[in-house]
Amino acid sequence: MTSLKAGWKSLAWSAAALVLLLSLATPFSVITLFLLMVPFVVLFTALKPGAFVLHLIPVFVLAFLLLGGYGAIAATLGFFFLIPSIAMGYRYKKGASARSALVLGSIVILAQLLIEFTIFSIQFKLDLAAELASAMDTMLQRLQTGTLLPSNWTSDMADSIVKGLPMLLLLSSFLFALIAHGLSRWALRSFGIQANALPEARTWRLPRSLVFYYLIALVASFFISADATGFWPVVVSNLVPLLQYAFIAQAIGFFFFLAHEKQWPKAVPILIAIPLILFPPLYLIGLIDAVFPLRRYFVKE
Repeated sequence: MTSLKAGWKSLAWSAAALVLLLSLATPFSVITLFLLMVPFVVLFTALKPGAFVLHLIPVFVLAFLLLGGYGAIAATLGFFFLIPSIAMGYRYKKGASARSALVLGSIVILAQLLIEFTIFSIQFKLDLAAELASAMDTMLQRLQTGTLLPSNWTSDMADSIVKGLPMLLLLSSFLFALIAHGLSRWALRSFGIQANALPEARTWRLPRSLVFYYLIALVASFFISADATGFWPVVVSNLVPLLQYAFIAQAIGFFFFLAHEKQWPKAVPILIAIPLILFPPLYLIGLIDAVFPLRRYFVKE
């Protein structure tokens, strides 16, 4: 009876994978793309390799046939997210920490993105950065023509987006893996599988050395022209905001710690986290928490 129940669950997650693949041809693809890894992670973790393959073959075949001309694109995206899903599921099977699975999934996604960009550039002999800058400039020029944006703003904005591409790739890779971890861990409970959780938010602490690296990058950014190109200008322009996001995470951890010590309602730190995410300058709270032992003053004696 238990095996029969597990069989129906695996079929249900296979159906979920099919629905998500089919949704890639709809306007909801922006949302469902972030959910696509979840059924793959669940199925790989819960099933043996042979059964996993048998569940996925009809999913990809049906998606390819039902979507017609869009079938190849959906199947390609499915295979793209299948690889990091297998990597994360493998770590769950080994009982590895959530951090290990999350880091591995993020690295695999990032590596795939970089490899595909490289292959695409070589295959079609295109400078993707230049093409992206041109496309962004054209789009922003249209907005400027409609008086929605100030003059002389479009080219600078397009250049800043292209320069920030490494940061966007890192953050998007991490976000894909984070969503997959959170939802997959919850779904695996129905199979009786307990995947390890991430550390509680109140325990989030960054190494103090990151403050030193941030100060170096921040000072360096003052001496680099906005028009500068090359390796180091790109590194600095991406490292500063990346570390600021890291300090925002530290600030969120600080308020969860404070809520725990003061026994505030659980909703309070969640509500506080919203402005921390929406207003980047509030990263200073996390920076101060990383430099000084603020939490020591709130610990109950």
